[in-house]
Amino acid sequence: MALGAAWLLASCMKEGETSTVEREQLALKEWMQIHHPELVENLQSDGGYYVDVERLGDTEGLPINDSACWVRFTFTGRNLAGDIVLTRSETDARQVGSYSKFTHYVPYYKYYSGEVFNSQLMEGTYLAMRNPLMLGETYAAERGYPREVLMRYGTKVTLYMPSTVTGGEVSGSGGYEGQSGYELQSGHPFIVTMEITDTVRNPIQREGAEVDDFAEINGGLKPVDVASGTSMQQRRRVAGLTRSGSYDDGYAWRNAVDSVPQVYVDLTYRPTDRYTYPAVYPSIYEPYNNFDQLEQNIADTLIRRFGTYDGVESLQSDSVTYEGTAKVWYIGRFLDGFIFDTNIPGVRRLIYGEPNPKGEALSVMPSSENWNYIEAWRYAIPVLRYGQWASILTTSTSAYGSTGKAGSTTTTSSGSSSSLSDYYNWLSYYNYMNSYYGAGGYYDSYYNSYYNSYLYGMYYNNYNSSNSSNSNSTTTTTEIETEIPPFTPLLFQVYIEPQQEE
Repeated sequence: MALGAAWLLASCMKEGETSTVEREQLALKEWMQIHHPELVENLQSDGGYYVDVERLGDTEGLPINDSACWVRFTFTGRNLAGDIVLTRSETDARQVGSYSKFTHYVPYYKYYSGEVFNSQLMEGTYLAMRNPLMLGETYAAERGYPREVLMRYGTKVTLYMPSTVTGGEVSGSGGYEGQSGYELQSGHPFIVTMEITDTVRNPIQREGAEVDDFAEINGGLKPVDVASGTSMQQRRRVAGLTRSGSYDDGYAWRNAVDSVPQVYVDLTYRPTDRYTYPAVYPSIYEPYNNFDQLEQNIADTLIRRFGTYDGVESLQSDSVTYEGTAKVWYIGRFLDGFIFDTNIPGVRRLIYGEPNPKGEALSVMPSSENWNYIEAWRYAIPVLRYGQWASILTTSTSAYGSTGKAGSTTTTSSGSSSSLSDYYNWLSYYNYMNSYYGAGGYYDSYYNSYYNSYLYGMYYNNYNSSNSSNSNSTTTTTEIETEIPPFTPLLFQVYIEPQQEE
């Protein structure tokens, strides 16, 4: 209401006295003076936003503005009423009812391009990374901070930004939504709490090292054109992964094809094997809160669904080859163990709590001109045999690349279009008008006319006329597709169905 009063005060000025931007800045300043007077002196001249430095971070490390780089940072955004608009925190999402088991709650991974603004970043967050944050004398002295702060690894700040540096409307997607129904409309200030969790100068080198390290700690990576070594064989015996036969030369992982780097296959994989993930997805909610038990449950589910598996050496079948067609069942993971997709019904039930339909294998033909899968599959599937289990490990170069894949949330409804939402819309607009103008004031006649006629007739009466007969006739379905961040390596555990006799 304080913001509304300030906005009303600004809007009463004669036309031409102030611009829309100036009126918003005046209203935001009024709000800051009421709610955070200690931050008023922390106004940043470039961008007109206010900053609260909650943690300085690694003051010995290089600041973000040292050079162009990729930055990982947590992000929770609110409107001035405190309503969460979007969040990367699973705890916040759980509290506001937007949590999804399809969502990988990890920091944003965005490109910071130095002096040139990159639209991947919200302008306000870019300015905070780019410029020294200027702190007021009293604020800095009370906290023992320098007057100028540069953002770096571990820095945590809250930014109070006018709409001029938020980029317009803001809303979440892919399970990163905030409270139901809350989106930041254009022309409204935005509160952003962010913490820098990593800076990456060379993302291709970083993920390449992650893939090679994963292969090394999970049975060993065979060097190109290098004979097997006894140290690798010993390592696999200790890990309990050594098999007999030509498929086990002391290394679990090898290049799928010599001409494509870092697309690896583990031909000795069995569904009862457990990989070691360098950093397990740090969730406090099921099913990932007990990761060892989850892995055991998945192994049991795969055995029940597909039967026991004695290894590739026991198979008498042909390889799929580039010209062949394979029916593929798979589990797709990030390298922290999070499952972003699977077509195996029993595994979907374990991860997402979905019912247990029969499911359908993917029909994959590597030579197809209309290829619908990541390139790593086109390289790896042909070397596998019918009836075989295997794992495919790849960098983003043969997956979703430097752009990744955006998460999405799609909501569909069937049945009557009139529902309780009409009533909620009426209440929302009623409260909006009441907060800004109030009954009995200068705008009373307009105010009463607006909500008693237009809003009442459009939403409330519509709800009343349909609710008694249609309140239970609308079915709403929400589908969430998992986000794949840029430069993200992937792991696939796959099963190729036995070839059917003609």
